[in-house]
Amino acid sequence: MLLGVLITPFAVRAAGVLALAGPAALRTLYPYVQLVQSPVLGFSGELASVLSQAMMYLQFPLYGLLFSLLLRRKGFGTALLTTAIIHFGAVAIAVSLAHL
Repeated sequence: MLLGVLITPFAVRAAGVLALAGPAALRTLYPYVQLVQSPVLGFSGELASVLSQAMMYLQFPLYGLLFSLLLRRKGFGTALLTTAIIHFGAVAIAVSLAHL
């Protein structure tokens, strides 16, 4: 979990750089930001903005928490695979919603 917290400032900085490359690059790093901003979910503009900001800072610590819990119970491989599936599953959903 500590690694997730330590990565967050660097990931937020990377998001600023990736934003220059367009929404597809940002979607790969921060899919939950794109998901909460999707009109399909029906959040108001203000709420979507607050949620997207929160997800920028919570995503990697939450991944770290998930990873650490799974690491203790299931081992490294399962923890890594599950975290990757959750992340890239969110990327796939964000891409799908962007093309509706």
